[in-house]
Amino acid sequence: MVLKYNSRGFTLIEIAIVMVIIGVLAGGGVSLMGMLTKRKARTETIDYLEQAQAALISFADINGRLPWADSSGDGAENAGSSSGSLPYQTIRLSPTDPYKRTLRYEFNANLGTNLITSCSTLRAGLSGGPDVVDADGAPASFPIAAILVSAGPMDADSDGNVFDDIITGTHLGDNRDGNPNYIRHPSVDNFDDLVVYLGENELYGKICEYLALAVNNTSGATVYVYNSTQGADLGTLSDGSSGVYEIMSRTQIEIRSVPGGAGGGATIIA
Repeated sequence: MVLKYNSRGFTLIEIAIVMVIIGVLAGGGVSLMGMLTKRKARTETIDYLEQAQAALISFADINGRLPWADSSGDGAENAGSSSGSLPYQTIRLSPTDPYKRTLRYEFNANLGTNLITSCSTLRAGLSGGPDVVDADGAPASFPIAAILVSAGPMDADSDGNVFDDIITGTHLGDNRDGNPNYIRHPSVDNFDDLVVYLGENELYGKICEYLALAVNNTSGATVYVYNSTQGADLGTLSDGSSGVYEIMSRTQIEIRSVPGGAGGGATIIA
């Protein structure tokens, strides 16, 4: 619209129309900025969750186990705690997500001991939680190695806890305590949590490697194949015999003259 100025100046109606247009444009700009800000925070939170997941995998690869949860609030793992906050100090990660909150973290406690126990547990199949329902798939829950939850920008379900739950519909879950299961779900009116989880097969593929160890006994005497990492004999070989044993990588094997790791012998690092 073009306003024409005459000797009488702009009319009040014309000025009012201009002010309305300016107000609409300004309001739209504020709304757009708010939407872009929310989208940016959500994208950055997804990135942070993925960084945390990668840090957990790296820690497990180095230590043969997942870190315990932080139950004291200092960012360090507390042995024996499988549910709590992410131990950001232990895995060397920044302490909070873009919403300035520490992530909720829970993992299967059998994966917190050592590499042998972790891989044996993963190989046998997980049970005992944590469990999750993923709204991108079936509504049934399934066990996972670990889960990370960002509470999102607000208490979307208005229950006094920033971690939300979904109690109606097809896919159900509760991210406040994971009981009976956690829920990964697109953002809706009463749910704005962001969730990533670490599946058993994913973790198994990252940290577990089994090898076939072939041993030929030409010593002139009976020998014992001893797994010193596990503290157990794998088998006995008489002179001139051979055997093949399935072992994990990074395992120390000793060939002993006496069972139980006693007596003289040689060491093999697999």
